[in-house]
Amino acid sequence: MTADYGYQDPRPARITFDEWDDLFQRIPDELIEKFHYFPPNNEPWSKYLFPPQTFAIYGARHLRRLKFDNSLAALRLWGFINNESERLFRARQMGKKVIAVMGDLGPLAVIVNSFPDCVAFYPDCWWWTPFAMESKVLLDAAAQLGIGEATCFSRAALGAFAKHSYFPDPDLIICATGASCDDYSGVESLVAKMFGKVIWVETPLRICGETAQLTQLLTEEYRRVITALEQLTGTKMTETLLLNGIERSNRVRQLTHRLRSLAYENCTLPALETMMIEFGCLHYYSDITEWTAILEHLLATAEYRLKGNLPILKPDSLRLAWLTPPADPLLLPYVEELGARVVATEYVINQALTIIDTDADDPLGAIARSMLAGSLNGTSRERADLLIAQAEMRKAEGVIVSAILGGSHCALESKLIATHIKQRLKIPLLEFDVAPPKGEIDRQTITRIEAFMELVRSKRCQKS
Repeated sequence: MTADYGYQDPRPARITFDEWDDLFQRIPDELIEKFHYFPPNNEPWSKYLFPPQTFAIYGARHLRRLKFDNSLAALRLWGFINNESERLFRARQMGKKVIAVMGDLGPLAVIVNSFPDCVAFYPDCWWWTPFAMESKVLLDAAAQLGIGEATCFSRAALGAFAKHSYFPDPDLIICATGASCDDYSGVESLVAKMFGKVIWVETPLRICGETAQLTQLLTEEYRRVITALEQLTGTKMTETLLLNGIERSNRVRQLTHRLRSLAYENCTLPALETMMIEFGCLHYYSDITEWTAILEHLLATAEYRLKGNLPILKPDSLRLAWLTPPADPLLLPYVEELGARVVATEYVINQALTIIDTDADDPLGAIARSMLAGSLNGTSRERADLLIAQAEMRKAEGVIVSAILGGSHCALESKLIATHIKQRLKIPLLEFDVAPPKGEIDRQTITRIEAFMELVRSKRCQKS
């Protein structure tokens, strides 16, 4: 339902690329004209709702193989996400400072976006680009710089830096390192070598009983970041600016929490769109104001579906929990095709989903504590427990652990996490490495997923 826009969504369904194109032709032109990035700007070049062929022609070939939510809000989401590279170059043209934040997946963007006319983005998220474009260009570029196949797909970020065409060269690069992905720390080191000076931020290991000391350490690190941003922008950071930035980020996180609940408990959104919503908490796809408006549109749509008993997936589908974001977006629609729905996730971004305390006397300390709730700066058991709590609450019947081929931490961590989850939940679990991009799911993975689904289904039948 999009009554506020004078448009009635069709009955909820997952549609193909061609069906999306047909649907787009029925959206009134005056409605398409309403949506612009960097509002209140409404220049013609800032529109982002286009037919799907537009994005496919510019390289997003994977769109032709996916399935999509058919609501206007979801089409708006896809247009906005696929427009991000252009948006970053436009930000530069508009005089905004473009800041690359790397490695911590969430907290640094809160600080950067508290500065007026600063746009933060995570090059880390370009790890999906080889799959979205069905191309190894970025991975090959990273290999030429010294990071090859024995490393996580996040090495695509290094290739994107080297190409100078996926985002503008940043005005400042801030790299978090320490208790995080060690593959990505290698990427950061080569980016630092390529661009010269970067700001390094230490991410400490979360240790029970040492929260106060760790918060102080991170706070001091964040103060160095603020000093660098003040020198770059000429703007003095104040407590009011920082609190306003936190409140804007919290608004995004609160909307995301509600959308996750409606998707995972009430089947109002598919898993792929919900994953994109979760990852919007990292840097808001480089425009927090318009991203917030899109989330509010999605929430109105999901609430309407709930009220009208209009789920987009069958409520009696097999309930799955999913650990680690799948690098290949095809995997989530595929399990839905097989009769499953995702009800719980741990996508290594808990630090970006945690609501930041706004009552604290020290806003930087509050951001630091949100970082200490992160997915990757604690033990593997703690990370597994984040998923187990959700899986128990929503009665998951199976767990999928999609590891990253070549990811050095995945090689051991996935096995540790899988063992712990199996001991606790005692439900079927499938663990596999996501294969390199090639435009389709590899046959071995398909066979394993289908066999796993049969096992989950048979377990349900045995209980009934």
